Amino acid sequence: MADLVTPIMCGIDVSLETLDIAISDDQVETIPNQASDIKCWLNSLPEQTCLAMEATGHYHEILLDLALTAKLSVYLINGRQLRHYREAVGPRAKTDTADALLLRRYLQREHRDLKPVKILNKKEKRIWKLLKRRAALVKVRVQLGQSLGGLSETQEVVREITVKINTTIRQLEHLMRSLARELGWQGLIANCQSMPGIGPLNALALATCYNRGDFRNSDQFVAFLGLDVRVRDSGKLRGKRKLTKRGDPEMRRLLYNAAMSFARDPRYKPLYERLRERGLSSTAAYVILARKLVRVTFTLMAKDIEFDPKSFRAA
Repeated sequence: MADLVTPIMCGIDVSLETLDIAISDDQVETIPNQASDIKCWLNSLPEQTCLAMEATGHYHEILLDLALTAKLSVYLINGRQLRHYREAVGPRAKTDTADALLLRRYLQREHRDLKPVKILNKKEKRIWKLLKRRAALVKVRVQLGQSLGGLSETQEVVREITVKINTTIRQLEHLMRSLARELGWQGLIANCQSMPGIGPLNALALATCYNRGDFRNSDQFVAFLGLDVRVRDSGKLRGKRKLTKRGDPEMRRLLYNAAMSFARDPRYKPLYERLRERGLSSTAAYVILARKLVRVTFTLMAKDIEFDPKSFRAA
């Protein structure tokens, strides 16, 4: 019988200029965050190597792409989750070296419950980046209108900048649609759009998220988007339910808007009204509807079917 190979666990703290790599409990090495140095280091690793890193803007992208190309198992650790883990284990210091060791420790303990990053092609990576850039432009547009829109002296400037932002957003959306066609996602997008409340942008975003992971069921897809509920009960105490919010915030914003559109549809407005009659706030009702939209659209994409109003009513 062949001996089982124990994978090597590495924790990597990523910064703009350097990577701090924890290879063992007492060994941390530092290399430049440059493609040539990263390739040289990756080539020295055996195939059974697992890397854990925290998503840090775009500083980690070089390492992520090269590690996936080398067919290593890479795990992106949620920053908030890692912060709570740090508070739980109580290290005495927070430095780059300490963070690398903490990532390695977290990977060692939680490896079985973590999912490695899925390898994406260039077009899939590009369409996700374009979605993120679009979200940034929308945020700037809103902030600009709120901060300067009420002053007569700045209204003209706000108008001109807003026009340019809107033009850029339309260009990004056109490019995303082109990439989606090249990726062959027309069927997924059409299936999502058959669901009331889901528009072209929401459908494109859902198809993009659907292709970023391997989801066994709708529960995993809901959790990926951060719309699953955290339960905190103890004894007779029933804690307040809150969303985990571990997914991308822009996706939750788009789905919330889709839920509002869904609730305005005369065919499904009674569902929203029933939620309100239960004493739920409008925000909570829209979140529940957003989660329902995610579950239905996941089924539509997984089974390659269009929305059937009769089946939805029966459910």
